[in-house]
Amino acid sequence: MAQALARLAHAPADEVSFRLDGRRMTGRHGDTVAAALYGAGRRRLGHSLKHHAPRGLSGSFPAGHLATVEGIPHCRLDRMALVEGLDVRTEGAWPTPGLDLLALARLAPRRWLWAGFEHPRAIPNGAPLWLLWERMLARLAGGADAAPRARAGGVVAGRRIAADLVVIGGGPAGCAAAAAASGRVVLVTRGVPASPPGSHVEVLAGHEACALYRGGRLAAAAPHDPRASAVLIDAARVVLATGRISVPPLVPGAALPGVLDAATALALAGRHGVPPGRSVAVIGTRDRDKVAERLAGLGVAVVAVCDAHDVTAVLGRHEVEGLLANGRRILCDAVVHAGPWRVDPALAFQAAAGGELRLSRGELPGHLTVVGDAALPPEPIAMPAQLDGAAYVCPCMDVTLAEIRHHLKRGVTHVEELKRLTGCGMGACQGVPCWDLLAAVVARATGASPEAVGSPSYRAPRGALTFGQAAGLAASTESEP
Repeated sequence: MAQALARLAHAPADEVSFRLDGRRMTGRHGDTVAAALYGAGRRRLGHSLKHHAPRGLSGSFPAGHLATVEGIPHCRLDRMALVEGLDVRTEGAWPTPGLDLLALARLAPRRWLWAGFEHPRAIPNGAPLWLLWERMLARLAGGADAAPRARAGGVVAGRRIAADLVVIGGGPAGCAAAAAASGRVVLVTRGVPASPPGSHVEVLAGHEACALYRGGRLAAAAPHDPRASAVLIDAARVVLATGRISVPPLVPGAALPGVLDAATALALAGRHGVPPGRSVAVIGTRDRDKVAERLAGLGVAVVAVCDAHDVTAVLGRHEVEGLLANGRRILCDAVVHAGPWRVDPALAFQAAAGGELRLSRGELPGHLTVVGDAALPPEPIAMPAQLDGAAYVCPCMDVTLAEIRHHLKRGVTHVEELKRLTGCGMGACQGVPCWDLLAAVVARATGASPEAVGSPSYRAPRGALTFGQAAGLAASTESEP
């Protein structure tokens, strides 16, 4: 494990003890589990599915944030509050986290593990040998163990409410929309509201808006705590104030532990007093200077600021060791990307989509409004003139640019087909931001615009909803047609 990072001056002082794989560790009061581990020098929190490449806290690719907490697998550590005595177990290592033989998969040529290798023609589907093969693949993939039988099957009772307006997003634009509305208003936000939205507003803080059904008339919100109740909201009107996300450049090394999006880096430094690194390079577009100034004002050592479109590689084997930009090598141990900025399209897609087997994007319904940064046009993906086949289009599922190019040369250019052939976007990321990267690759290869290329279907619900929470909503939905 790497050396712990010195906390910034404003970090909380009270320590909280927890255990990681049986080893005692400490964080600070108010930390998330991910922030506590990052501050302790534990950047590599997980691994990719096939290459077993190291993944960590990034904000962009959730596969690096997942672990088993108190026996519950696949918990997002960046949204799990740290409490005294918490038991955390890493996933994706065998036979032990300290002796992980699955890491040998990194020695195999990447082409050997392109999608399709898991379905050999020599083994008939459904045969006894097939079942053994499937079990072996599951073990080699390093997936988490199922919850203990004593914990399995727990249903978390949900609730259903009605609102005149549902506002999704607790930033300035969302709070302003909620404060200006009348009637019953529900504000759904991942964190805490940026400003007081008013006494008439019910705030669902620490919740993820995981789905919009019935053309946006029914919203689902899942709390970050898997033991808390999910909520269904019948909505007369909906405002999407979800802001925008930063997308890393399409270059080798962009998924290394130590590469963080701006929101994650600012939360680490500002809320938890954990610097993103000892020497930090900030890349991005129009807001990169503001992000760099904010980090520096918090006490973070920012060693370089440059345009994301000038970056050709992030250097490092297991973690960030540097950056290549405009042919210049920049030594750093963390890279923060602040742009290109794109909108997470999932909720708008769900509200407007039509079709059955394959959903297609449609026009937004009149009762749904998009405000704030979410209404701004997306910025172009940062990708160098000469693309490197080793760059990951989908780091969670180990889909490289070389694999996408292979199918493009065979004449496969539809993003839905590419998704099904490669698994791109079918991991914990659920296509965000991987399908933006995929569309950019297809657009360059075909000469079409990324908007014309489009994306696969962003189906509901999102990954924030657990099986137990979904089961707890059955009483509110099963009597309906």
